[in-house]
Amino acid sequence: MTNRGLAVASLVLLSTVTHNTFAGGQTKFNDPKKVEKQTFWNDLYPEASTTFFCNQPFKHKSRRVSIGRIYNNQMMLDHFNCGTKSACRRNSPEYQYAASDLHNLYPVSPRVELNRRNARYSELPNISDQFPNLNCSYKSVQQEVEPADEIKGNIARIIFYMHDAYNLPIYGSVNNLLDWNERDPVDEAEKQRNDLVEEIQGNRNRFVDNPHAIKDLKLQ
Repeated sequence: MTNRGLAVASLVLLSTVTHNTFAGGQTKFNDPKKVEKQTFWNDLYPEASTTFFCNQPFKHKSRRVSIGRIYNNQMMLDHFNCGTKSACRRNSPEYQYAASDLHNLYPVSPRVELNRRNARYSELPNISDQFPNLNCSYKSVQQEVEPADEIKGNIARIIFYMHDAYNLPIYGSVNNLLDWNERDPVDEAEKQRNDLVEEIQGNRNRFVDNPHAIKDLKLQ
């Protein structure tokens, strides 16, 4: 086989592996850095909105708002075993697509993101709010965080989506996440965002469409 033939065969094999690996995941974007700088702001949040965890209003992209991954980035790096973010962006197709997925990306307060980035989601009774001056129901202690009740279901459905779409491990208590999915049902804003993400990257979070489908996952 010629060198050209080998190259074509390799591309076909990579395409097949990618297709099989990402059943349910997006296959349009594979450059997380470009998605953060361009697609997220230009297409998903081109107008004023609010941050995810603390519902703080913002008008446009600025230093007062960051991009946060609800399924945290460090867990992806560890799972795909590809090293640093820059190394994974170069060498891991699995990471490239998973880290670029808009279903997992939200605007967040930089203060919250710095506190939350690699923490696990939990229930934290008897803990005071971390950012009372932000009027934010957000608790944090020893690398565990508890978000506001009204977004707990959103978080559960995102984590289950990333698990289902990219075979990523579920972190945090499965029972907690199942409970959050039940106690905080899908609202209209979540449905509209699902529609918009589908327009941009071509796939949906099926657990927003049908939260009961989470019960069909093999979670243990």
